[in-house]
Amino acid sequence: MPTRPRTFRPSSGPGSDADRKARTQAYDRRRRAETETRALYGTARWQATRREQLRIEPLCRMCLALDVVTAAIVCDHVEPHRGDVVRFWSGPFQSLCVPCHDGAKQAEERAGR
Repeated sequence: MPTRPRTFRPSSGPGSDADRKARTQAYDRRRRAETETRALYGTARWQATRREQLRIEPLCRMCLALDVVTAAIVCDHVEPHRGDVVRFWSGPFQSLCVPCHDGAKQAEERAGR
């Protein structure tokens, strides 16, 4: 049975596994440092807030406006908090499905609505 040719991977320098790992770690550090609120999404308090919001509103609000029934997975800030910790916790929140949150909602926020 024929085998696939080996992929060339340099042992050091650009393109090496060590270089790729270092770039990934640097990217992750920058992402975490971007906003202190990013770390809040992993807290037990946020998970409880999310769980409660999805219990109260189990269907996607944007899909329901279009008369489509879709289960919500994301607890979204109706008004962007923009790194403000007080606004992060105070809400208001809405339940959205992933396509609405990652598509329509993000496009609205980029447009400044």
